[in-house]
Amino acid sequence: MTRSDERPVTDRERTLAVAVVTVALMLEIIDGSVVNVAIPHFRDSFGATTAQIEWISAGYAFFFAVMLIPGGRMGDIFGYRRMFMLGMIGFALASAGCGLAPDARTLIGMRILQGASGALMGPQILSLVQVLYAPHERFKVMGIFGLLGGVAGILGPILGGVLIRADIFGLGWRPIFLINVPVVAVALVLALRVLPEGGSAQRPRLDLTGAALIVPAFAAFLLPLIEGPALGWPIWLRLMPLLGMILLAATAWHLMRRESAGEAVLVPPSVFRSGIFVAGLSIAMIYQLVTGALLIAVSVMLQSHLGFDALKTALLHVPFAVGAALSIAVLGRRLLPLMGRQMPLIGVVGQIAGILLMAHVLGDWQGGSDYALLTAGFALCGCGMGLISAPLPAFAFARIPSEHAGAASGVFRASQQLGMAIGIASLGGFFLSRSEVNAAEAIWLLALWQVAALLVIAGLSRLLPSDAHRPSPQATAAAS
Repeated sequence: MTRSDERPVTDRERTLAVAVVTVALMLEIIDGSVVNVAIPHFRDSFGATTAQIEWISAGYAFFFAVMLIPGGRMGDIFGYRRMFMLGMIGFALASAGCGLAPDARTLIGMRILQGASGALMGPQILSLVQVLYAPHERFKVMGIFGLLGGVAGILGPILGGVLIRADIFGLGWRPIFLINVPVVAVALVLALRVLPEGGSAQRPRLDLTGAALIVPAFAAFLLPLIEGPALGWPIWLRLMPLLGMILLAATAWHLMRRESAGEAVLVPPSVFRSGIFVAGLSIAMIYQLVTGALLIAVSVMLQSHLGFDALKTALLHVPFAVGAALSIAVLGRRLLPLMGRQMPLIGVVGQIAGILLMAHVLGDWQGGSDYALLTAGFALCGCGMGLISAPLPAFAFARIPSEHAGAASGVFRASQQLGMAIGIASLGGFFLSRSEVNAAEAIWLLALWQVAALLVIAGLSRLLPSDAHRPSPQATAAAS
């Protein structure tokens, strides 16, 4: 559990180490969604355009996604603790930059730095758990991460609303970023004391060419979604997706060539030969697309069009968090052994019901009993999230060899973040621009697009393995 040149880690230090990496996990997820309740305030403070609002949200998710895989490999090369602490320092500096930003462009730049820094510390979390715990001990820790990770995305708007309403020192929205600085400072002191150095004994090389290809490839798809409407879709912007496809093809050729030559690769192409894994990636990306657009649209609808303040908006997200926690910790554990891959279908039904209920209420807001209906809609969406996303990694990784588990994990997390970025830039951007003309129509059109995406997820779930939730015959024989 430790490298030969390190002393053994005590149980107390392991507990503190898990606490430190849990703080990092919560910060990187919360900061992805904390900006949702602050969007009207960005417009008031900076006169931010729709495209700038999208960059503030999607820029973080995008650079988090594309830097995740190189970030994980850098941990193998330079040491998990070193890269974890470097990422946390960058995250704290970027958070301070966000909180002190004088204009929208500076805020966008700092959010991009935040995302890239989060991608340096994020992959080290699971790697450090690998170092600290024996295989049979990791399930409990991973369960804690799964529960907290699922809830953290919903806690972002809640925390943001509370801080904005508190108006600490008259700083308005800025404490939603500045609060990260003292939290990271304490975590860094503990990290230096309790985290093992870690890292791969072989010290593999970083595939710089692969990283240099993959970043502009995905950027070529995201840039038109954000800038297209504002720039009037010039021809060069319309051709960007074609450039992205060419770069993706070049990336695939590069990875296959290096893998066949036995050289280090950014991502082993062999992980994509599993149809089950590709189906799981697709579901993860599409689901985050739906969630990213949903959270940003509901926050803007409540504040900019229905007159809610940030705190009231934040409190309405509580049922979402409760529903997600309930479905992950209670319903999911009981339903999975009985239903297997049918469980995500129940989540899809619940999510569709919640989205349509919320669209109905928000599109014709009357107050009174509408609060209860909106709360029910949030809760249904939260339950749907837990039933869809919580068991998905277990299904997706069912046929992935253990030697590729790390690379597959990085790809899976990257696909989630890319889905979030694309959802904010596409469906979220559609809502932001359309709602300025007719908010009620915009929320209904968004809901219909989301329902269509969830139906695609329902179809893809049929490609997941039907027996992954049951013990293998070998494991059953060994147990007996």
